[in-house]
Amino acid sequence: MNATASPSGTKGYLRYGVLWPLVPAMAMVMIDFTIVSISLTTIQDDLHLSATAAQWTVTAYALATAAFVALGGRLGDIIGHKKIVTIGILVFATASLLCGLVPDGSSLSEPWLIVFRAIQGIGGALLIPSATVLVLNAFPPAERGKGLSIFFIIAGLFTAIGPIAGSYLTEYWTWRAIFWINVPVALISLIELRRTKLYDEAHPAPVDVRGAALLVAGMALSVLGIQQSTVWGWGSVATIGTIVVGLILLVVFWMVERNTENPLIDVRKLAANKVFATDNAIVFLFFTAWLAIFVFGSMYFQISAGQPPSQAGFSILTVFYPFFITSRIGGGMMDSTGPKLPVALGLLGTAIGMALWASEATGLDHIDVLPGQLVTGAGLGLVMSAINTDALNRVTASARGEASGIVQTTRNFGSAVGVALLGTVLLTVWKSNTVDSLEGAGIPTAQAKDIAENVVQGSGGAAPASGGGGGNIAETIAHTIAQDFANGFQAALYVGAGIMAVAFVLAMLRLPAGRQEAIE
Repeated sequence: MNATASPSGTKGYLRYGVLWPLVPAMAMVMIDFTIVSISLTTIQDDLHLSATAAQWTVTAYALATAAFVALGGRLGDIIGHKKIVTIGILVFATASLLCGLVPDGSSLSEPWLIVFRAIQGIGGALLIPSATVLVLNAFPPAERGKGLSIFFIIAGLFTAIGPIAGSYLTEYWTWRAIFWINVPVALISLIELRRTKLYDEAHPAPVDVRGAALLVAGMALSVLGIQQSTVWGWGSVATIGTIVVGLILLVVFWMVERNTENPLIDVRKLAANKVFATDNAIVFLFFTAWLAIFVFGSMYFQISAGQPPSQAGFSILTVFYPFFITSRIGGGMMDSTGPKLPVALGLLGTAIGMALWASEATGLDHIDVLPGQLVTGAGLGLVMSAINTDALNRVTASARGEASGIVQTTRNFGSAVGVALLGTVLLTVWKSNTVDSLEGAGIPTAQAKDIAENVVQGSGGAAPASGGGGGNIAETIAHTIAQDFANGFQAALYVGAGIMAVAFVLAMLRLPAGRQEAIE
């Protein structure tokens, strides 16, 4: 065993001192889930990306994080969490720098940005589970809900700053700066890591390369099929085949891991620990909505409400106002009453909030959607810290790196699936409504379909000015595009609300009532 500080049996807990080096690291990873969303429309226009490619700049990050985070947690257990956090920071900062250096107007622009966004995700995957474990180990069991909630609140504060920082950097400087800003943050975190003694253990063991390969391939193909369905078509052989092969690989991964001596994910323990399995199922469903809200909400305020990036950043930030308060409340409720009450209330609140938000989205006025945003944010906050803390409390201290990796895998896979699924719903409804609007304006069906495809998959929905009556066509598109996007966003919100309702039912049926003692 190799430790940089003493565990609870030999020395006092570090408690809040652990936050100095780890909050900046976690913050830059969390920020990059939201900071890109506010700049996505500008990036799409500047680099001439299709709507699907623009989605991939978000999905690639979440998918890579999901696919590699279990490996990150396992490596933390094997060689030490502090070392893995350091490596993750270095990978993340390097990839961030290269994202900002993507060639402008080149055929390399699209693959360059997507590849380095994925590498960013790998860096985040390395540091997220180990940072979470280091924070958890810094608090005694009775205070872990409070400690982890404060950690997530502070990290969440920086996440909330993401849309604001991104909007101002994009509007008044360049969108490339949203990636460059990670470099000084990484330096601060590395300096603080060298100065802080953290309780850390290494448990040498083999790395499950076969399991990692199956997990990465299965997740990647599953999400690829969902996201590309708007291009390939839902009924196409490519879409169905890709999703089916991805799901088969995930089933094979499960079967292989059951018979592996040192598995990447110990699925036998996962299957036996029913509450831990339930926590992960809820985490998956919860995060299908989490990232999608910020990605498509940011686009809604720019495309439908007509707000500049800086104003849209403040508009989407509304969700975070109650989140900060209820996240702290949820952590306290977790410590005093157990996970069921805050998680169930939060999921129900999120479902109601998203449905309320959806019901007013087509009005194109921020005042109308404000109540739905506030209720959604309040629900999200109650769930966040409580479900994460309960999942990690269900395993022994020596297995928390692996458990954190499982939770983060589930969380980020849910995020990737959510962006792909809800994005597909949005784009499908947007395209269909655009065709209907153009046909209603007297444009022939074939031409309306071509224009709708250009609007949805093109850069910023620019209308072609060629072909008879091009000026009138452009004017018609300009008049309808905001409403049609809002209709698509409304449909995505309703689907998200339905997913939250399913998660609520699962929490009510499967989470134990009452305060639960942590396993040591």
